Amino acid sequence: MSLLSGGIRPWAVQRLSAVFMLVAIVLFILKVVAGNIEDFTLWQQWMADPVWNVIIILFWLALFAHAWIGVRDAIMDYVHRDGLRFVVLSLFGFYLIAMLLWMMKIFFMVGHS
Repeated sequence: MSLLSGGIRPWAVQRLSAVFMLVAIVLFILKVVAGNIEDFTLWQQWMADPVWNVIIILFWLALFAHAWIGVRDAIMDYVHRDGLRFVVLSLFGFYLIAMLLWMMKIFFMVGHS
């Protein structure tokens, strides 16, 4: 039996995504507090940094993976009818995909208006 089979993989993904998001939020808060970001131009310069671009993209991907696993597990625990479970999971999956696409549109269109 593999350690990454069954419920271990989703459990590990959820825990690792939570730790990554916590670290990213702490770094973000420290940067805002210590960075003297006084106006929108300084904010844009900070957000144009490739390191922060990667951190932000990974943060959103971790958030969506974390949300999918958590909501999926709750739905599987409490929605017992297979057809209804499929519909609810599908709707939530489409919602997460739409939010991911919207986030990408916002993220990659900043400064292009």
